[in-house]
Amino acid sequence: MKPPRDKSHRFVRARAVMVALSGFSMVKVLLAVMANSRPHTRPFALGLLKLLAPGPRVSFVYKFNGCKRIGFLRWKYIDSDVQVALEFVTGDWYRLSRIPQPDFIVDGGANTGLFTLAATARWPNVPIIAFEPVPENVEAIKNHIKANHIQKHVRIEPAALAGSDGNKRFFLRELCQGGFFENLPAAGTIDVRCRVLSQYFPSDPNMLKLIKLDIEGGEIEVLDELFQNGGLKKTIIVMELHTPPATREWIEELARRIGYRIEFFQFGPVTAHCQLTSPDL
Repeated sequence: MKPPRDKSHRFVRARAVMVALSGFSMVKVLLAVMANSRPHTRPFALGLLKLLAPGPRVSFVYKFNGCKRIGFLRWKYIDSDVQVALEFVTGDWYRLSRIPQPDFIVDGGANTGLFTLAATARWPNVPIIAFEPVPENVEAIKNHIKANHIQKHVRIEPAALAGSDGNKRFFLRELCQGGFFENLPAAGTIDVRCRVLSQYFPSDPNMLKLIKLDIEGGEIEVLDELFQNGGLKKTIIVMELHTPPATREWIEELARRIGYRIEFFQFGPVTAHCQLTSPDL
């Protein structure tokens, strides 16, 4: 989801960056935000940013839950990367502060791995599986994991979550907006591995499972498959729901069928964010 470009939101975004970061990290991210949101300042902002970050990536340091984290913006994808960074670096986008400590975490649609960084900052010893089908994003996840020394707790699965195992054609758009749907403009396509989520779950059904889904419309087939035999014990799902006016009825009906509570905490014309919680929590 791209942040709005009106002046009030620009001020809010800039203020959030100044609160979350400091020093050169703050300056670098603010320049990337300026380049992304103010076209007339883009040449100046990117030129100055190049002086501060001459390599292939723009590094920055921030804190989440009091824990130091190192993040990167890739020059090749500077606009999409800064949009994702604004979600995870400047706020608790998926409200992790309200979730009890899980025993197992799934990062579905991991992109460059910033949700995984946030989750490991909050729960350092909880194992995470990060699913991401785009090779360049997988490389970014590896770089984030290595820079933050969390290799021990994170497993990367270079695959897309789907309703069945196999291979599918994946449409490349911005690296945070690719997906399986053909009805949107795309820069190209790749074949990706697809995996069913349930096969990765721990054998103990009483372990608390936290699932994050941001899979550009693929959430319907993933959750339909996951809950085909009813609800699961001790499960929390936080997700970005796409085309919410059309899919809200589906997700609310799914919640009723499996007995889960559902709460929307952001709702817009393009995306919504919601949480599904099993009745035993």
